Amino acid sequence: MTFLEKLETAINNEWKAYHFYKELKTKTNNPLYIEFIDEPMQDEKKHFEMFQYLHKLLTGDYFENKEEEVQFTSFKEGVLMALKDELEAAAFYRDMLFEIPNQQAYQPLFVAMTDEMEHATRFSTIYNSLK
Repeated sequence: MTFLEKLETAINNEWKAYHFYKELKTKTNNPLYIEFIDEPMQDEKKHFEMFQYLHKLLTGDYFENKEEEVQFTSFKEGVLMALKDELEAAAFYRDMLFEIPNQQAYQPLFVAMTDEMEHATRFSTIYNSLK
């Protein structure tokens, strides 16, 4: 997979995560959980925008991302799915850092990678507090 293909995958994943967390937030009334989900939700939107901008810099065009929905049957299942996705995303962006085509790609990937690690901590905290 080329760097550009990986970037397009990242754009799709960030868009999907934003909408997933938006839905996940509605499945709880715990204020701390809502706060812990809201921050990653906003960050995913920011990552989507940064990656779209990077795609435009590299190709001259924005990427037309796919509309994908995440299915989950319970809040706990959704939180666990989010935790796993965040850990995978951090590793994915770390690996992409080794392939950056120009210096402009470094900042958005580094920001996203470190944000994903923070998100994993938030989702892990929620998951471990659920009974």
